[in-house]
Amino acid sequence: MAHAKTYFIPLFSMLIMIGCGESARDNSKSHYPKLSIHTEVLDKADAVQAKIVDGDTIKLEFDGIQKSIRLIGIDSFETHSSQKAKAQAYDYGITLEEVISRGKRAKTYIKEKLSKRVKFYMEYDEDFLDRYDRTLGYVWFSDDEMLNLDIICDGYALPLTIKPNDKYAESFLECYEAAKKDGLGVWAK
Repeated sequence: MAHAKTYFIPLFSMLIMIGCGESARDNSKSHYPKLSIHTEVLDKADAVQAKIVDGDTIKLEFDGIQKSIRLIGIDSFETHSSQKAKAQAYDYGITLEEVISRGKRAKTYIKEKLSKRVKFYMEYDEDFLDRYDRTLGYVWFSDDEMLNLDIICDGYALPLTIKPNDKYAESFLECYEAAKKDGLGVWAK
């Protein structure tokens, strides 16, 4: 198995905070696993926030070059009408409008999370790029807080395991099940 790579990247977020409330994260909740990053920092680079695409993809600018970062292990509801959005509506027994609303709530959640951060780490799994040439990664704010995990534990994403990138798949699935059961994020009644 290949050694996971981690990059340290200061993030200078120029986002306007959008009021979607405080994170539902509560470390005392049993469904919120305690994870730690255990990989070596290999490189340092400055980054500026370019754009939040949706609840599972962000774009960052590195030295004037914009890169799409696809968050590994999670999938959010779609933010616009598409075949995938229609499939999500069918799979979850909700309207297309509700799928899009949930997708927009996830996007807003990420904007708020990233607007409060200045530095983060990128951790990679087995594959570096997906079929759309997006960089695949786990985004860490510190050695014990991962954006991917926050999104799913706070109820704004679905689990998505695409092997061989499955390092945290069990934790993501546990968080998804608990967040849905507890009515967090997009699962609120």
